[in-house]
Amino acid sequence: MSQLLVVSTTFPQYPGDPRGAFILRHWEQVVARGHRVCVLAPQTVWCRGSIPTRCVIDRFVYAPRALASLTGNFGILENIRDRPVRALLVPPLVVAMARALRRALVERPPDAVIAHMLLPAGWVVAHECTRAGVPFELYGHGTDVDLLLGLPGPLRRRFAAAAGNATAIRFPSAEKRARFAAVFGDVAPLVVEPMVHCVPDDVHAPARSAGPPTVLFLGRLIPQKGVAELLDAAANIRPGPRIEIAGDGPHRARLERRARRLGVDARFHGFVQAAAKHRLLGSADVVCVPSRASGGLSEGAPLVVREAFAYGLPVVATTIGGIPELARPDRTLILVPPDDPQALAGALARVLAESRLHRRRGDFDTPPPARLAGTLG
Repeated sequence: MSQLLVVSTTFPQYPGDPRGAFILRHWEQVVARGHRVCVLAPQTVWCRGSIPTRCVIDRFVYAPRALASLTGNFGILENIRDRPVRALLVPPLVVAMARALRRALVERPPDAVIAHMLLPAGWVVAHECTRAGVPFELYGHGTDVDLLLGLPGPLRRRFAAAAGNATAIRFPSAEKRARFAAVFGDVAPLVVEPMVHCVPDDVHAPARSAGPPTVLFLGRLIPQKGVAELLDAAANIRPGPRIEIAGDGPHRARLERRARRLGVDARFHGFVQAAAKHRLLGSADVVCVPSRASGGLSEGAPLVVREAFAYGLPVVATTIGGIPELARPDRTLILVPPDDPQALAGALARVLAESRLHRRRGDFDTPPPARLAGTLG
């Protein structure tokens, strides 16, 4: 039995918190195989209650609790964009993380350390573990990889010097791995790990009702998720579908205004979990993943695609990032170009028409027939 120390700035902050839940599920599976896992994560203003898990959770403090709002919620970058003054918390976060890691390496020496997010946790872990001679692995997930690739050359070289000692650097998609390798080369073993094992293969979904045609979006409300393009597309579909938007972010207010201006029937639910998420997935006709590149940032491998598959739902998504790599031969994944609301509207309209045909036949619990992933537009 090995003892593993996991360091992450993204991790659930209360029971049922969807943010970082896939990381928790991943390490709970490792614990189930007989290993001991301690997670080192920041204390935030949103932390409350005890998370039911066999992992040990050690929260380190980087600011007074009322001010500790850099991590959690929308993610570090979007939290800063939401309130730029939060950028002042970056140095205290990095210093506190490094101190907590050094203390953990002395007090309970692990067999290996694993960092989630190449920035900032990956950099801190690579530096401290290289100095201490402790094996470590790094996980990149999406925006963190893009931010790292955008750093000035001297900073990238400093990262590479430490990260080159990693036993593995893992990426959510072959697309992210290739972009990293193009800049850094094979500084360490580069592995593709989309973490789809964190999503169940099949879910017993409730029977779909005869309600209005429904498109579901699950994710953060940030530019690279493409919600604005989804609303633009919905405005061009007749009859107009209901758009269920489950998630939150600093762009929520402007997206709500956009939906009203376009006359789109859009319902904003905020972050959902457990029964509420199950209910939305169970009542949707199609899940839309309209991701796009924005300011050099793009998708990794959004697990919502596989969540939709688990419910037997078709997915209409863009060809950005690692989304095409999530295709399954027994599920429907229709791909359209990013930033093309017209192509998105056409694909959604076809799926909804097929779903309406099934509804008229009374097959409320039967999803549209599966077909191989295809690209439109």
